[in-house]
Amino acid sequence: MGDRTYCKFTINKHYYEQNKEVFDKMDSDETEDDGEEISFVDYEANYGSMESYESFCQEHQIEYDRRWEAGGDYGAGNEYARNVNGEFKLHDIYDDGEAVLTELKSILNETDHAKREALLNKRIKELEPFEITPLKAPQSIDFIKNS
Repeated sequence: MGDRTYCKFTINKHYYEQNKEVFDKMDSDETEDDGEEISFVDYEANYGSMESYESFCQEHQIEYDRRWEAGGDYGAGNEYARNVNGEFKLHDIYDDGEAVLTELKSILNETDHAKREALLNKRIKELEPFEITPLKAPQSIDFIKNS
C-alpha cells in the first residue's frame, strides 16, 4: 500500500449510462451526480489515482477529469484526458504555482516585445498543450459498450 489521498474522477454522464455495469463494479467511496457529469470519489486513493477508472476510460478514449489532493511526496493537481484532433491526450496540471509565477515574472522582464510574446506563448503551450474543454457526450455513439 502506498500514500493515500482524496481523489475525484469525473466523466460525462452519457458515458456512465452507456457503461453503467462496468463503472458500478469499480471501487469508490461515493458517487456524485450533477445531472450532466458523474463523479466517483475515493477518500483513500493510492497516490491520488483511481486506476480502474483511468484504465477503462483511456482504453475506450472516454474523456475525464481527475482531481487529487497532495500526498507525502507529491502535490495536489488535476489530470485532463481529452480527444484532440483524433488523438487521446492526457495532461496534468499541479496546484503548485510558485515556480510558474517566478518563471512568468522573469518573462515579463524581457524588454523585447516580440521575444516576450514568443516566450509567453511557448510557456502557455507547455502548460496547456491542448485546450481543456468541458466534458461532453460524443457526437455519435460509435464506441464499445460494456467492454
